[in-house]
Amino acid sequence: MAEEAPTEYFVERVANMSHANGVFRITFAQQAEGDSLRPQVRLMIPANQLSPILQGISNAAKDIGEQVQARIEENKDESAEKQDAPKKAKAPK
Repeated sequence: MAEEAPTEYFVERVANMSHANGVFRITFAQQAEGDSLRPQVRLMIPANQLSPILQGISNAAKDIGEQVQARIEENKDESAEKQDAPKKAKAPK
């Protein structure tokens, strides 16, 4: 049996967060017209799992940020090499 793809939701904001009976309920939303929010999905997380989940998200964001920064630096180096190449070719001997 083929594994089903997870359901995906595009969210831009946390519309509401509450805690009751050992469960955090986080409602994510999209920005609608004006300042209104349109709820998209509610995530329910056991309180004892909230910290590890948030730490995992934080670590993933940090890793992605480092990868993006490395690519930016790589592109800067390549651009600098391309700009220096014509200067080196024209240099007198």
